[in-house]
Amino acid sequence: MRKFMVYLVMAALLLCSLSVPALAEEKAEGWNNVNAEGYVFPDYTGETLSIMWWGSNTRAEMTEKVIHLWEEHTGAKVEFEWYDGGTYWTQFQAKMAAGTLTDVFQMGNNWLTYYNTIEPLNEYIDEGIIDTTAIGPAMIATTVNQANGDVTGMSNGTNARCFAYNPAIFDKAGVEYPTATWTWEDFAEAGRAIFAETGKPAITTLEYNSLAYSVFTQWKEGYNFYSMDGTAFAFDGDTEPLAYLFDLLTTLQQEGVIADYGIQNEIGSNIEADWIAYGDSAMIMLSSNQFQALSKVAAENGITLELATIPRVSEDGQSGMVVRSSQQMSMWNGSEKKEMAANFINYFINSVEANKILNCERGVSINSDVLAALKENADEVTGKVYTIIDLIGSFADAANTSPAEPAANEEISDVLKKTYFQGLAEGKFESAEEAAELFWAEAQEIWAKFEN
Repeated sequence: MRKFMVYLVMAALLLCSLSVPALAEEKAEGWNNVNAEGYVFPDYTGETLSIMWWGSNTRAEMTEKVIHLWEEHTGAKVEFEWYDGGTYWTQFQAKMAAGTLTDVFQMGNNWLTYYNTIEPLNEYIDEGIIDTTAIGPAMIATTVNQANGDVTGMSNGTNARCFAYNPAIFDKAGVEYPTATWTWEDFAEAGRAIFAETGKPAITTLEYNSLAYSVFTQWKEGYNFYSMDGTAFAFDGDTEPLAYLFDLLTTLQQEGVIADYGIQNEIGSNIEADWIAYGDSAMIMLSSNQFQALSKVAAENGITLELATIPRVSEDGQSGMVVRSSQQMSMWNGSEKKEMAANFINYFINSVEANKILNCERGVSINSDVLAALKENADEVTGKVYTIIDLIGSFADAANTSPAEPAANEEISDVLKKTYFQGLAEGKFESAEEAAELFWAEAQEIWAKFEN
């Protein structure tokens, strides 16, 4: 009799478990669409969420406004902190070591380095808490771990590395503006003419590792610095492209055309402090989403800036440029507020109201509804960002990128700039060719450390 009763209870439990999906609330696709008429925000009165990000003062002002809106909508309290790009990672690593990361944090394409801290968002997307009905698969893929399909965050927007320039200084020096296919020879010629005219460095800020990676792609079809899946180098150990760039940029810096490293390091990651915003240089390299903050300061000084592509090795060759996720909003896997964090990310990425404030400063929105609303009333500066992204996206090789930077990349790129680019400028190597060969040897050693 007792056995019969046990079997009966087990059967009843099994029947209940099988019935759960049928009894569960069915939610229509897009149920958490924050732009829908009559949308009701979740009530988080009395609860606190924490968030951290890096960026300019302009970004901080925009982000704080959006945070306060979400607080009003939900009753939540948001504790937030923000830093410049360099300080952010120091703080992030300290919090990671102490197990005190914020519930939501801004993450870059270096997310593989911090992968063990990230909560995959697949479950929250599948359940519709993070609404992706207006986000295409290609946009979601920019933040996916290709090895296992984990969605590591929601992209804050797409961007591309490019150049900003001051047309007035080009005019003064009698130099033609950059075109969509300008070359490194054009770049050098323009820089020298501007330096001769003004007596000041024509170029103040460059992302040396990004330029090196671009030149590898430009050098030969099929070349890339890293393979698409981020598991290997992809240029057959050919150091000629790097030697070419080493020689070109070091020569220009020694001539005074490019600002020395003292000036560049003083400017650092604070885009609003760059000389170009004050009329003291003609060109800088930046990420397209930084253009708004830079242009805001420049406009205060009566300066109008434009955007241009990265120069090419040859006019009819590959662009070496890509459109990718600028950064992403990710969730800490140690958070005790995961559903709340997912709702915040959903609002931050998908809300038209929020993104009219954020105004694509972190990159061009991945949500088609948001982008359509913003394009209707885009100001001139934002319109220039849309234009450059559309142009770069049209290049045949623009898809030649991996959505993630390998874990070794941070150390490799740091060594590339500080040991080799700066070392050449300081005369520590006999030639660009020697520096390129030594870098390649060291890059392989660094890669091996991360493989083991």
